[in-house]
Amino acid sequence: MGGPSSEYEVSLATGENVLKHLDRRIFEPVKIKIFRDGKVWVRGRYAKLEKAVKDNTDICFLATHGEFGEDGRLQALLESFGIPYTGSGILASALAMNKAKSRQLFSINGLKIPKTLILKERENFQSQLNFFVTKAVKMPVVVKPCSRGSSVGVSIVKQKRFLKKAIQSAFKYDPEVLIEEYISGREFTCGVIEKKTNGVCEPVALPVTEIIPSREYDFFDYDAKYKAGATEEIIPAPINEHLYKEIQEAAKKAHLTLGCKDYSRSDFLVKKGKVYILELNTLPGLTGTSLIPKALEVHGWSIKKFLTNLCLNHINYEVHLDK
Repeated sequence: MGGPSSEYEVSLATGENVLKHLDRRIFEPVKIKIFRDGKVWVRGRYAKLEKAVKDNTDICFLATHGEFGEDGRLQALLESFGIPYTGSGILASALAMNKAKSRQLFSINGLKIPKTLILKERENFQSQLNFFVTKAVKMPVVVKPCSRGSSVGVSIVKQKRFLKKAIQSAFKYDPEVLIEEYISGREFTCGVIEKKTNGVCEPVALPVTEIIPSREYDFFDYDAKYKAGATEEIIPAPINEHLYKEIQEAAKKAHLTLGCKDYSRSDFLVKKGKVYILELNTLPGLTGTSLIPKALEVHGWSIKKFLTNLCLNHINYEVHLDK
């Protein structure tokens, strides 16, 4: 848990919640905390990351959101150490973290994405930007860092005169920034978990969740995501069966398109019956207010059962437990 990302605090909350719900009849969990400065703390002392994981783990449960922990770099280190870990592998993690790359793949595979312009910090993009916001789309637009999670650095810009400031703010988090058409629609999210049957893991879509931020929020931003009571979350989403299944199928397709493993959560906007995918999270939050645990409960799984199955999928061992 932890790491150098802007989602450090959320990562710690996920890690503590995972520790709380791991089945002690099967697992002996060890907390490995990576501080923002990269120092690693385990069993009451500092240690090198390689020694920390090799000396203390059979498998690493990754509760590390954001850059380093979710973009493939930590996964690459663990593979070099020969330590199994939960969640998606190096390539899928890197692709999912980069919204520009993942959206290209989503579009190629038939998923609908918002119109998007990619800006690079050191390039002269002014003419492209002017064309995009006057001809390709209309104001407002959404400005977001290309490779960040939890809506960090995201803003909705309603007037062109505020666009420069929003872009500069997003560049503080990432050298690539997306300018995206604003879709005024209903917001949904859908998790995917993998269930093992006869030794083969198959993706299964969890119940669809509708997300309704309170009126003080323009969208599902960082505070709306993690502040208790800031957002109404309806599970299962109150939509017709056809749309419900379309979102579930899109979530599974996104999971498979990027080559994800174990679990993921995809975010969608729906306007006039059209389903737009925004992004896929390879290590979605598992905090007390997170969406995956709530969807699991509606699905009929406790978080304990989910964590048990997830970990055991990696060590070729099956047990049958109650909830």
